[in-house]
Amino acid sequence: MSFKANDSLTEQIAQYLGQKIIQGDMRPGERIQELRIASELEVSRGSVREALLLLQRRHLVDIFPRRGAVVASIGATEVADFFELWFMLLDKVVIHLAAHWQNDDLAPFFALMSELETCHHNHDVQGYFEHGVEFLKAIYAFSGNRYLKATLNDLLPLTQRCLHAILRAGKAQLDRTHRFLQDILKTIIARDLVLLHEMVTDFGQDYSRLAQASAEALQGKATA
Repeated sequence: MSFKANDSLTEQIAQYLGQKIIQGDMRPGERIQELRIASELEVSRGSVREALLLLQRRHLVDIFPRRGAVVASIGATEVADFFELWFMLLDKVVIHLAAHWQNDDLAPFFALMSELETCHHNHDVQGYFEHGVEFLKAIYAFSGNRYLKATLNDLLPLTQRCLHAILRAGKAQLDRTHRFLQDILKTIIARDLVLLHEMVTDFGQDYSRLAQASAEALQGKATA
């Protein structure tokens, strides 16, 4: 792992471990061995411990007295609770974007949608996941509320974990996600706030049910 000077060491360790959790390389319930990680990355154990505290805040790690840090579980109940909150917040952001976009504000979304179209056509799940995350970040930038934006960014690693598992669950999930992103962008362009709210609400309920039904995938057992 090569570290970047513009990010803190703690943040870079957190990102490194976070990606392993998001992609399923570290499974729910797995104990995180601080000494092994410190040796592997050639950093201090204190830096690893600080990174784990960041991951705890991002809902990827649970820390227990005397037991240490373990990869957080993400079963049906956790997924249902998360999606209930996340789609409520997403609803506010996309409605604000639809009501206030101007001139070239939507240009990044068109570029990202083009990349998503290519990945979808080629069934490139990893590429679709990566561009999908960038699509979400672009939406978050138009939240219009710094606290809302901060909350969504704090939830982003957990969002990535859920999205990665869902997309790996099969082509039907990839197709369903792609249709939603296509339709939501069209509705944002049209500034149809009522339809936009209905779309996010309906898709959120549907997607949550599908995610809960894919419990094995969400526990890190999905296959490509």
